[in-house]
Amino acid sequence: MRETIHRVLHEDTTLAERIRTLFREQGVTIATILTAIGMTISTLVLALTGSGGVVAPTPPPGKGEGVKEWIEKHLQSPGRVQAKLAGKAAAALPGIRGSIVSWLLTLLGKTAGWLAENLWAIVAAAGGLLLVAAREWLLPKKPKQT
Repeated sequence: MRETIHRVLHEDTTLAERIRTLFREQGVTIATILTAIGMTISTLVLALTGSGGVVAPTPPPGKGEGVKEWIEKHLQSPGRVQAKLAGKAAAALPGIRGSIVSWLLTLLGKTAGWLAENLWAIVAAAGGLLLVAAREWLLPKKPKQT
């Protein structure tokens, strides 16, 4: 698991490849991800409201620092991890945009190929457009009633 996480975080691969790696190698499913997120939120809420029945760790005695300083010191580590993850997410954004544009251009290319193979669809669309335009041009316009 540690090797997979290291590979996902530190290799130059696209976001899709990273997610595919997690699913393929570790058997991660959407249900496990949702469960983990739910348990994380639940744990945070219970810890912050104090109704979880868990005793908060006390600062080590004899260090001379108060509770506030001890908490700030221990919250800096998750802050650094989150900053690193935010950097990785920001680095993945151009790849995501490129994937979307690539998908759109591929779809348009397939559509153009299908229309080239099925000429009747182009003729039917052009005929329909000409019929609508001719009907509007040939039929007399009704005067507006006020």
